Amino acid sequence: MARSRLLDQGRETVLVWPEVEVLNARGQRVKVPADTPVKVYVTTSTQRSGDSELPGQVSIKTVRCIARNAPGGSWSRVEYQGEEWDIAAPPRFTPGASRATKHCEFILRSRNKLQGNA
Repeated sequence: MARSRLLDQGRETVLVWPEVEVLNARGQRVKVPADTPVKVYVTTSTQRSGDSELPGQVSIKTVRCIARNAPGGSWSRVEYQGEEWDIAAPPRFTPGASRATKHCEFILRSRNKLQGNA
């Protein structure tokens, strides 16, 4: 049963490919995105937005996401609104005052696409 509409039934869905550890060709452990995504319901709010005005300039968009739980990390791959985004910093887990208010918060940063390079 849902305890919080904002945390358990967010208005947006995000696909998160969790980070997993694998051995590289040198036998070292490295973190990479997993092969299968996890669907996470999030509540979002725009943090910053700076649109480019001329071709070749970079657009900056960041979105704050709040969810009950998210399997993300610094090496995770995220798809939000049909585009790939990066997690700007490791997710912050907050225990809350009760089980109903514990949540995970993370910031998504857009991967800039230069206009005209499709």
